[in-house]
Amino acid sequence: HASFDELIVDEGQDFTEAWKDAVLRLLRPHGRAWWLEDPLQNVYDRPPVSLPGWVVLRSDTNYRSPQDILGLLNRLIPDAASIHAGSPLHGSDVEILTYADSADLVTQTKRAITAGLSAGFRREMMALVTFRGREHSLLTPYDRLGAYPLKAFSGHYDLLGNPVFSDGDILIDSIYRFKGQAAPCVIFTEIDFETLDDKVQRKLFVGMTRATMKLILVVSERSEQALRQRIEN
Repeated sequence: HASFDELIVDEGQDFTEAWKDAVLRLLRPHGRAWWLEDPLQNVYDRPPVSLPGWVVLRSDTNYRSPQDILGLLNRLIPDAASIHAGSPLHGSDVEILTYADSADLVTQTKRAITAGLSAGFRREMMALVTFRGREHSLLTPYDRLGAYPLKAFSGHYDLLGNPVFSDGDILIDSIYRFKGQAAPCVIFTEIDFETLDDKVQRKLFVGMTRATMKLILVVSERSEQALRQRIEN
């Protein structure tokens, strides 16, 4: 039953109509609700929920990611062209590493970790974010990459509902689970797609904007060609 005077919904683009109705029923009569959403982060490809009569405010400034990352996204994704960088950071130099096959994916991801450490980031400041979900990622079976033990979601939750992670130094998570989070240094890995369509563009936007200081992309050869063509055009 209704029990709140004010309600804030975050990540609204991930909600269905049924979820929206269930949540808003918690609001008392004459209560106030805020619905926060970002269409560019709609990685589940869900239709927008209907909010008839609501006052709409828009913000086109990203304060999380350095200017270099937003500049690259503006060239890659047409819908991101209106997004302005609010961060004062620049000169982070987005790195792109290319892999040929599954074995090379591991090699290049390890290389990216080394590059992040060489740039001065501690292991706990880094996150490996996979383009694929946990069930389909080629990196999920690994509990370490070379000398780097990985901190991975076990698939289980404790009695309080908190996710249980394995012991490790560097967090590895999927783009779906890491959405809404951030790290100073993000290695966005296992990026592979056939066509740079709208859904792929949204996944790229989410993964790349998780980085607050440094971003390294590990991209398949075919996907790297598609990205280069978009960047150069």
